[in-house]
This record gives sequence, C-alpha cells and structure tokens, in this order.
Amino acid sequence: MENLRLYRIDDKYIYYLKGSDSRVQNNKNKKRPYVGIVLIVSNYRYFVPMESPKPNHTNIKTGSHIMKLDNGKLGLLGFNNMIPVHDSALIPFDIDDETDKKYAELLRRQISYINRRKADVLNSASKTYFKATAGNNDFLSKICCDFKKLENACGHYNPNFKKSTTKKPSVTKK
Repeated sequence: MENLRLYRIDDKYIYYLKGSDSRVQNNKNKKRPYVGIVLIVSNYRYFVPMESPKPNHTNIKTGSHIMKLDNGKLGLLGFNNMIPVHDSALIPFDIDDETDKKYAELLRRQISYINRRKADVLNSASKTYFKATAGNNDFLSKICCDFKKLENACGHYNPNFKKSTTKKPSVTKK
C-alpha cells in the first residue's frame, strides 16, 4: 500500500459543500489551511482532516469517529468531519513549502504516525461512515457530516461553474 500524502481543499469546493451540509469545516486561513489525508471510502475519495494537538485531546475518548495520534500528543484525525472530495478540489500540500518550521515538523510527525497505522486509519474511516449512514446511531448522526448528501453534491460539482456577476437590467418607468 502506497504512503498517504497530505492535501488541502480548495475554498470554492468547501463553500459549495456547505450548501448541502453546514457541518463541513471551513479552511481556517491561508497560514493554517484545512490539511488532511485522502482515503477511498464507499467508492469515494474522502478527505479526512487532521487537527493540531490541543490540551483537551488527551482527555477525549477515542471512538471510530476520532483517532488520537500518539495518544493526542500529535493531534487527531476527525473522521466525523471527513468529506467526499472532487479531484479538482484536491491540492497537494508540500510540507517543505511550509515557512513555520515548528508546524512543518508537526505535520511530518503526524503523517509518519498515520502511515505506520494506515490499516487502522482506513478501518476507522470505514466504521464511522457505515455507522453514520446506517441511520441507527443518533450520536454519529449528530456529530458527523451528512456523508450521503455530500456524496450527491460531490457528484454534481462543476469546478468550472461561475456565478453570474452581471446585474439584471433595471427597468425604469416613464
């Protein structure tokens, strides 16, 4: 199995998906974009976001929807926030281009940890997906993105679509 790589997601695509499910996470900003890995789950490419470590991560209970990276010391993977992603919205993330050296080192450690546990990562993503889409788990239904709605939206995504910026002609009364 090939090593997993880091990606970020195009802002236009994220805004598009938010139209189908408000739980889709936004890119934070250009300095710290939405960064994660891509897996195949239920015949779709799914982007799984990574989170930087936070003090409360060590206290969070793990479940299929969350995978702590090194017991939370390296952050976590949020399978509840994964989104199906259109190929045109995937942007490879090059750690070597990262100017914040401390953040770049964290990303290296995170992806290394994830690649050593690829089978567990894919298993957790699949379990979360199937439990959430089965419709019989109220907890996952509340905290997970609506994977089926997002898959439908992903299938209809047109990366070349541009909103019309022309104004309608005004009608003047005489």
